[in-house]
Amino acid sequence: MEQLNWMAEYAAFVIMLGLSVVIGLYYGCVSKQNTVSDYLLGGKHMSVFPITMSLVASHISGITLLGVPSEIYSNGTQYLIVGVVNNIIVIFTVIYIYLPVFYDLQLTSVYEYLGLRFDSNIRGLSSLIFAVHLILYIPVVIYIPALAFNQVTGLDVHLITLVICVVCIFYTTIGGLKAVVWTDAIQSIFTAVSIMIVIILGAIQVGGFGNMIRANQEGGRIEFFKMDPNPFLRNTFWTVSIGTTFQWLASLGIHPGAVQRFVALPTYAKARKAAIFFVLGMAVVKLLTGAIGMLIYAKYKDCDPLMANYIDNDRKLVPYYVMDVASKFPGLTGLFVSGIVSAALSTMSAQINTVSGTIYEDFIVKMMGITVTDLKASVIMKCIAVISGFICVILVFVVEKLNGILQMSISLGSVTSGALLSVFTLGVCFPWANSRGAMCGMLTSLAVMAWIVAGAQFAIYNNELKFVEKDVLISGCPANTTFRNHTDFSGLSRLNEDVYASPNVWTIYTVSYMHYSTIGTLVGIAVGLAVSLLFPTDENVDPRLLTPCIRNFVYPKYMAETVPKNGKTTHNKTDTYEPVSQETKL
Repeated sequence: MEQLNWMAEYAAFVIMLGLSVVIGLYYGCVSKQNTVSDYLLGGKHMSVFPITMSLVASHISGITLLGVPSEIYSNGTQYLIVGVVNNIIVIFTVIYIYLPVFYDLQLTSVYEYLGLRFDSNIRGLSSLIFAVHLILYIPVVIYIPALAFNQVTGLDVHLITLVICVVCIFYTTIGGLKAVVWTDAIQSIFTAVSIMIVIILGAIQVGGFGNMIRANQEGGRIEFFKMDPNPFLRNTFWTVSIGTTFQWLASLGIHPGAVQRFVALPTYAKARKAAIFFVLGMAVVKLLTGAIGMLIYAKYKDCDPLMANYIDNDRKLVPYYVMDVASKFPGLTGLFVSGIVSAALSTMSAQINTVSGTIYEDFIVKMMGITVTDLKASVIMKCIAVISGFICVILVFVVEKLNGILQMSISLGSVTSGALLSVFTLGVCFPWANSRGAMCGMLTSLAVMAWIVAGAQFAIYNNELKFVEKDVLISGCPANTTFRNHTDFSGLSRLNEDVYASPNVWTIYTVSYMHYSTIGTLVGIAVGLAVSLLFPTDENVDPRLLTPCIRNFVYPKYMAETVPKNGKTTHNKTDTYEPVSQETKL
């Protein structure tokens, strides 16, 4: 019987990995991806459904599935406002500011835009920043589900990591974007089913959703409109809604992986639909994972697993809960872990595909000036994908030393996301922004955010900066339980209701981590505009490189009649133009 249970737990995992390999083999051997367009854009024959599913899947990792429930359990539901308030702002901004520009230009790499709008130096630096960011981010995505799988099966974390990475690198390298998109779509089914099963089982165990809400209300977990504007409070309506808006703009509006999928669609109307469906899908996922966090609190409200030493850190909270509620149903724990691994695979495959395209287009072709056939280009990108993947495997050894899933991920990503969002925003929204201003803005944003994030993480590591979490109880634990000590705030001063800090910690290090992307973006734009105004140039901007609302305001008569054939950042009277086609009018 025990052997049957063991086999059931592994069945879903093996099936999911097997399907991923089969899809990679199909698109690599049967429907060959031997050109740059095939490998990066799927030949531009993709449809809205798989692209939308791929977008959602590539943005749902173990960080979301394990981090959001843990955040809700420890700090309440304020974070869930992300699934409601910022949707309208994000989707409006993306489809009216960023997407029209990038879709019309039909660029293989979104960083080509920066070469057209500014210069090759800005394009090269931005590509380098992005590539380094992804190679540092992917190990986080891999490690979290490997840890969950380790908790369920007892297998070594590094062995699990290696298996996950090898499978992912295989189908991403062999099959290109089509394999990535379709495996993402299938893997998202595993993820969705696992989430729904855990929610249903959890609701049954606590006596229904009414009891879940009641328990969270009594425990002070439910709060959505904490309207204090203080930016140093960890989570408020303003820090979450404003901060996540900038984070999502960076991950949807200018992210090469997202833009690559939009451009892979045959028409702009379909690209716009995919963007809308993506935001709605992400909102649903955030709310569902938040519900898991509320169910966890409803079950353990009288005996906190961390205080009772059942687990040693918050990264193990969700796997522990799943094993607890699904232990009577062989295979369900394996299904949930497969869902987490599926989320990791989809995110990793999307990022590796994007990194390979970015490095090839922006370094090998542009910076090194190498021109090769489509077949050789495809081979080069596949080699880049393999090398990038194995670098990520090695970096997992570093990631396992870090703590705090959601805050760690957002903090590390915000060092670069604000700088990149600022330089693209300068390009599409401000005609007077020039190359010198864009470079100064981007470098200043990077320096400021690296300083703030490094200072905050160093203070946290040295126990000089600590955050207040919601109260937990241990009155319902067994009498023989050995409890963990409460968080020690001795020697620290209480700055506000959320934060304790040592007198040695600078105030700026205590700003909410949700505002990191906001600060990085605003600093980059402000410095970029100031430098551009102080050191103006005679560059004339190609109107197609500006967002439609700005383009029509600055060049109303010009845009009504013509559009340039080339994408240069300067033009003169000898340039030729052609009428705007109905397909490209926005």
